[in-house]
Amino acid sequence: MKNAVIAILALTITHAARCADMQTIAYPTVKEESFEITAPKNWEMKQMEQEGDYFHLLGPTGAVFSFRTIDGNNSSMDKAIKEAMGQLKDDYKDIEMGDAQDWTPGGLKGFYIAGSAVGKKEDDKVRVGMGWAALNDGKIAEFWFVADHDDDKGIAVAEKIANSLKAP
Repeated sequence: MKNAVIAILALTITHAARCADMQTIAYPTVKEESFEITAPKNWEMKQMEQEGDYFHLLGPTGAVFSFRTIDGNNSSMDKAIKEAMGQLKDDYKDIEMGDAQDWTPGGLKGFYIAGSAVGKKEDDKVRVGMGWAALNDGKIAEFWFVADHDDDKGIAVAEKIANSLKAP
């Protein structure tokens, strides 16, 4: 019995320590929240400059996770996907993307695509991902991430951030 109590206490302390290392980020603001995500506190935040811009999280390994909202209609979605793919083609070559996959963070409906590419400037191989999910306020959450091809830790954290998406 004593060992069970010690094990439960250790798990509780470990969980509390992990929670203390996390931050919840409301987008675009706490008062006008469309969605929120949870990210490690050691991921540096770069605020958006104006509404519609991406909000960036910069990981300690160099991984970048960016997100924003777009209008929640089909033409906005098509435009966002074309812009995302266009930006990818502007910055990268040898792009290999997988098929779109259903994605249901926090019970929301969405999809994502992931793959790899090579940077045009630095000739560095990276892994990339993009996703979109319908929000409860009629908007669409859009995210993308990019990380060094060998940055398994940064990619795993970016996936956890994406999967933490919740809408009020």
